[in-house]
Amino acid sequence: MTVISNMKFPKDFLWGTATSAFQIEMGRGEPDPNSDWYVWVHDEDNIKNGLVSGDLPENGPGFWELYPEDLRRAKDELGNNAFRMSIDWSRIFPNPTWDVPVKVSFNSTGDVCHVEISDESMHLLEEKAYQPSVKKYRDILTECKKLGLTVFLTLYHWPLPLWIHDPIACRDDIVHADRRGWVDQSTIIEFAKYAAYIAKTFGDLVDIYATMNEPMVVSGLGYFYKKSGFPPGLSNLDLFVKVTKNLAIAHGIAYEQVKEWDRVSCSNYGPSYVGIVHCPQYYEPYNKDSKEDVKAANFLEYLENEWFLNMIIKGDFDLNLNMTIEPNEKHPSLVKGCDFIGINYYTRQRVKAAESKIPGIPGFEVVPCTENCTDMGWEIYPKGLRYVLNWAYQLYRRPLMVTENGIADAKDEKRADFLINHIQELHKAIVEDGIPVKGYFYWSLIDNFEWAKGFKMRFGLYRVDYKTKKRTPTKAVSVYKQIASGAFD
Repeated sequence: MTVISNMKFPKDFLWGTATSAFQIEMGRGEPDPNSDWYVWVHDEDNIKNGLVSGDLPENGPGFWELYPEDLRRAKDELGNNAFRMSIDWSRIFPNPTWDVPVKVSFNSTGDVCHVEISDESMHLLEEKAYQPSVKKYRDILTECKKLGLTVFLTLYHWPLPLWIHDPIACRDDIVHADRRGWVDQSTIIEFAKYAAYIAKTFGDLVDIYATMNEPMVVSGLGYFYKKSGFPPGLSNLDLFVKVTKNLAIAHGIAYEQVKEWDRVSCSNYGPSYVGIVHCPQYYEPYNKDSKEDVKAANFLEYLENEWFLNMIIKGDFDLNLNMTIEPNEKHPSLVKGCDFIGINYYTRQRVKAAESKIPGIPGFEVVPCTENCTDMGWEIYPKGLRYVLNWAYQLYRRPLMVTENGIADAKDEKRADFLINHIQELHKAIVEDGIPVKGYFYWSLIDNFEWAKGFKMRFGLYRVDYKTKKRTPTKAVSVYKQIASGAFD
């Protein structure tokens, strides 16, 4: 462990774990059946067709009731000083907020560019919010504060309220569905109301916000990679582009709301430090001597890593995906701000050229991992973390945080080394490359519901027995404590 003790990090560096509400909350206490993801994973056709695992979130780790002991572990047993969590929109507003009046401005191309919420409308939102959930989230956030854990709050980590998105109706006939989620601009307006309410209600306990987690996963897996098992399970390029654009606009609109409504500081980051959580991975051509493979890898890197960030930071909406910004694709009025970029890094992807199925867009395929793989089938490639941090800072000049980095490892054979090797690369990025990285959040604190794959994937630093809800530390717990407790000058 000498290598660890030789790594020094900035004094105010945030060490934490990352979680999301839907994945950890249910299993004890009040379930939340009011989201698209809840309905999606219960759907018999999805289960029968193997789109989802058949595991159900109401059998999960039970953080909703067991949060005091989990947060104490994060503080005492991991030596953490921060905690990343999300709030589920459907727990706060299980019923519609359509009728809460707001003033909406549109730009010349008909896109939502500003939402103004009055004090009267905020009062109506406060009346509509489901108070038992509001109280529970306040209790969780207060416990974090009591333990000295700086909260990193994600506003949207994938589930949408059912009154906004009916994933089964959209899967079966999206043209005639009336609750179409991010396909419709109306969702951007409702998201503005939700973001404003969260900022005002919890702003005294939260200073660091991500508007959303991995928007490219929401649009890509939901609307383009049908077999992923993500709602609404479509394969439609036009909808993929439309949803990505709406998510980019929604980030900016939510950014404005948090800045407007959170006026209270509770840390050095206050009153509001608002960014995005993105998932750039390391893309490499399968054969570096093949021009076709290089072209395919470059395109996939552009699509997955750069395309969305260009929208929210530069106002470049390359909606025809030709990697060139035409005059009509520049929308500076939709750029609102991004104080930092959260980086979720997991793997290297090796890319081969394939037959193009869409005119003008290179065909590609990702070569499956064959050695040094995680249980998800992802290659363990720590050097990619340093590369991605350098890439993001050089291109966008924003402070960074590693908001997720972890391994599915049911046998607990690789996790400790995974952690050490990635943090060594993080250290090099900060100390040798001068990249301003403000924190590191391991995914995840406890085993959880891995979306369409269910409970089989074990990402937790603590293993969860889903019957008894007992938590058992993995070998990486003591390693992380040594890193987090001893890594300061």
